[in-house]
Amino acid sequence: MLEKCKKGNAIQKMVTEEGLLTKRTIYKLVDASNVLDELADFPVLSMDKLREITMGVYQLKQAPNYVREHEGEDGKFELYVCKIKEHLLKIKIQSRHSNKLSHTVFISYSDEGDIEGWYCTCKSGARVVGCCAHVASVLWYLGYQRLEQQSGSRRDFKTSVLDASHIPSSDESDCDSLPEE
Repeated sequence: MLEKCKKGNAIQKMVTEEGLLTKRTIYKLVDASNVLDELADFPVLSMDKLREITMGVYQLKQAPNYVREHEGEDGKFELYVCKIKEHLLKIKIQSRHSNKLSHTVFISYSDEGDIEGWYCTCKSGARVVGCCAHVASVLWYLGYQRLEQQSGSRRDFKTSVLDASHIPSSDESDCDSLPEE
């Protein structure tokens, strides 16, 4: 943390100096149905790695709701790949607090599978020790959740806890071992 706090936000500096926030022609919109193919080289992130990036769990607890909110047809989750800067993503996210306000998130990653940096245009988005909820939700979705969905190891949100497939069969039941009354 001490080492990170002494560094400035290199992504913010790059975005500002090169005018990457206002240039539109240098980005390619990623089709939502093609995210896995377009971002096949995006790092796979474990929950431990995400906690290390966010410096806690608060933003990670908000990430699933934030992503669900933006996945729908009316959601404003726009993902762009930068054409002139390899491994730089630009994501536009609608604010949770105001329909008139949107934030722009920039995430840079490496070939080695590391997240190199991030910057968000929200009030707390330029920090380098931890990150804002906007950055955390994008990292959670792209690096963790979409891969969990693809592998099928994650249960569907609609699946009930009382799903019959999770009830032990009678021969697995502990009832047989109970003493008779």
